[in-house]
Amino acid sequence: MADETIHELEIPDGARDAKEAVEVLRAFIGDGALHVIFDPETFRHDVTEWGRLLSDIAHHIAKAVALDGQMESNEALTQVRDAFNRGVGDSPVATTGKIKGRVKH
Repeated sequence: MADETIHELEIPDGARDAKEAVEVLRAFIGDGALHVIFDPETFRHDVTEWGRLLSDIAHHIAKAVALDGQMESNEALTQVRDAFNRGVGDSPVATTGKIKGRVKH
């Protein structure tokens, strides 16, 4: 990847305009593999908040897909939910990782 550019998304307007904002999750697809980083301390020991975050993201995806004209939001949400349930139900995915700290820009 040394010769290639990493394509990042913009910071959301609401986060940019907030008095305080914290990035909690970042995901990249690199050479076909998923690479994620997140702070496991974000919600302390209440992992149900991660579930709520993922469900909120699913709703944002469904709305964006509809706004983009790809399909109706309810159909998109159904497909996202079905794919999530299949993925969670499968055998655990082989992952590697370590705890990293936050950076301030």
